[in-house]
Amino acid sequence: MSILAIDTVGSGSSIAIVDHDGKCLVEHNSTSNSHAESFFQILDTLFSKHTYNYNKIDYLVVVVGPGSFTGIRVGISAAKGINLAINKPLYGVSALEVQAYAISLLCANSKKNIRAIIKNVKGFYTQLFDFSLLPLSHPTVALDISGSQCPDTGTTNNNCITYMDCNLSALNASHAGLLAQYKLENKQKFGEVEALYLNEPQYMKLL
Repeated sequence: MSILAIDTVGSGSSIAIVDHDGKCLVEHNSTSNSHAESFFQILDTLFSKHTYNYNKIDYLVVVVGPGSFTGIRVGISAAKGINLAINKPLYGVSALEVQAYAISLLCANSKKNIRAIIKNVKGFYTQLFDFSLLPLSHPTVALDISGSQCPDTGTTNNNCITYMDCNLSALNASHAGLLAQYKLENKQKFGEVEALYLNEPQYMKLL
């Protein structure tokens, strides 16, 4: 299978192809908050550099949040537009799922639950997964993660693996593509392609 993956929920954007042989091809733009301006430039560079086109794509996946409000909208809108044009299956994954998947690769010998934690200016996004990446809690916002318990479980942090327990590198769209490949191969259910906002933008609260 060949998967086109889109991740625009951070300050920068990345687009990746997970090829039929599992090879990851990725392009990104680290310029902060330029998602709309740079998206199709990144995509064109990715396709041109690797002699790829839409006809070679079997699946689409987009990271739906949590993260940058503008980035989430740009990524989902672009993914839906591409889906409309090429009529390939489109799936949504969360940034928390992507982190949990990356942790599971680095801690492959452990069978502990995985606690995904993403820093936010107002606190932390967090969610608990079992080691097969099935969710054990809903994604939530936490003001503090220094407590002795994993959210929604009552279990101590010693029973959970987090990014602090492994040398987790910066994540990009290739991780979302590999997660989608894992979920397809293991027949796991995907989330909806709907924005995951855990903190409403300030101007929406004024409406």
